[in-house]
Amino acid sequence: METLRLFAVLHLCLIPVAISAVEYVTVDIEEGTIRGRMFQTYTDKPMYRFEGIPYAEPPVGDLRFQPPVKKSAWTGVKDTLTAGPKCPQYSSGEAIGDEDCLYLSVFGPGTPTRNGTLKNVMVFIHGGCFTGGAGSARPYYYVDQDVILVNINYRLGLLGFLSTGDEVVPGNMGLKDQTEALRWVQRNIQAFGGDPQKVTILGQSAGGASVHYHVLSSLSKGLYKSAIAMSGSALNPWAFTINATDRAVRFAKHLGYTGKSSTDLLNFFKSINASTLVKDRTAALSEEDSLSLFTCVWTPTAEPEHDGAFLTEKPWTLVAEGRYNLVPFMAGNTDLERVGHTQKGGILSTEKQINNLNENFDEIVGCDLRLPTREERLKGAASVKEFYYNGSDITLKDNYTTALFDSHQFFVEGVDAVVRSMARYSSKPVYTYQFSFVGPLSAYRGGPGAAHTDDLKYMHAADTLDSDSDGGIIRDQMIKMWTNFAKYDNPTPELTSPLTETWKEYDKSSPYYLEITRPLRLKTNLSEPYMTFWHNLLP
Repeated sequence: METLRLFAVLHLCLIPVAISAVEYVTVDIEEGTIRGRMFQTYTDKPMYRFEGIPYAEPPVGDLRFQPPVKKSAWTGVKDTLTAGPKCPQYSSGEAIGDEDCLYLSVFGPGTPTRNGTLKNVMVFIHGGCFTGGAGSARPYYYVDQDVILVNINYRLGLLGFLSTGDEVVPGNMGLKDQTEALRWVQRNIQAFGGDPQKVTILGQSAGGASVHYHVLSSLSKGLYKSAIAMSGSALNPWAFTINATDRAVRFAKHLGYTGKSSTDLLNFFKSINASTLVKDRTAALSEEDSLSLFTCVWTPTAEPEHDGAFLTEKPWTLVAEGRYNLVPFMAGNTDLERVGHTQKGGILSTEKQINNLNENFDEIVGCDLRLPTREERLKGAASVKEFYYNGSDITLKDNYTTALFDSHQFFVEGVDAVVRSMARYSSKPVYTYQFSFVGPLSAYRGGPGAAHTDDLKYMHAADTLDSDSDGGIIRDQMIKMWTNFAKYDNPTPELTSPLTETWKEYDKSSPYYLEITRPLRLKTNLSEPYMTFWHNLLP
């Protein structure tokens, strides 16, 4: 037996063991010293990462539903080695997250230093319908292009977007969190080797709408120099709520609320556990709102005039009049954002669902049109049906047309209106695109078009795509163009591998857009004549 034990020990000793030492690195920021780690990009270039840096005090207790409070200083060295917790949200049938969630992460090339040329910074704002997600953009490809990437968390759902319609809780706390994170970047990014004057904000879906909100808000002016909005605009019907206070009261009553005043409502919600506040959110919707094909329930809204307001007017008024921050701007969509609605398991995928859409089209579509009266909304919806279906009944054979109108209403129209306004009012460069590539990471391989988030899947993919494959080339092209825009306000300052097409600026006389597919294609008049129809219909 002893011989067997000795053999076993000798055998284990002979097994090769690779021990990798962790290399730590510290940075002194305004609030104190933090410790991060050194990693490598997928191409083996050195990269630093500081994850879970607090940028505001935990929004708990008396700070729940209040504007973010700048993080106070600490003593000693704070470890920032893992991402902070997600903000409270409902995911996969359960409540997850933690109210102490206002954290950000910083990733950059080499080692952090104030010496040398300061680098461009890209701040990524995540999507998730303003009710889910976390700041988790994959940094490796960005860092390979010699830029610093910052991921941020912000309050979600009711905790981030409650509004009592007055100064008790004026609303938009989630957007104010984002602004506080951008202030943190201004104060501290130089310690990491970043240039606070060269910050580009980037987001997709609700993150793209958030980027556009920062363009609209005077509160964010000067905190960034350029903006990229992917598949999101403040004009999208799911991204703005007119009746936010009605929704809050309706949801509170669902939970047993019997109070009368805004203070009563605030105190009631402060007494409820966060895990309860993220559930059953559709109980907040009115009968009309419940008909919508796509709604996020808790979203930005117009606040009453007060010190510290993020937004006090309807977004479309600001866009129509050109009253916003004029910065270099890039925006676009996938070609069939809502294709998932018509695919198996989608809300418009069965004969029964399509019959309901056909019979109740005016009410279902009208509830999301930004027109002032119900009568105008119903009339507008009838014109949508006439335009897309030529007055015919809708059937399953019309699935492509159904996905197209659905995509145009909820995404493309709002982004296109912003691009047109920017080109009209701004002397800064404006670029727009359509992502139509369908490949190995796409939601519906072999499907009729690129779905919502398909573009981001390629940009933030793990290192699983062969660089010579179509998907790998698309990834490399997008990362190169996005980081070029951050650096030069021009996505294709010169044609070098992997870029094969010059992306020209959009303007009224030459409405160029880049179709992102294989190969890249420069085109004009995106989604016409559909967009002319929508812009004539909506303010």
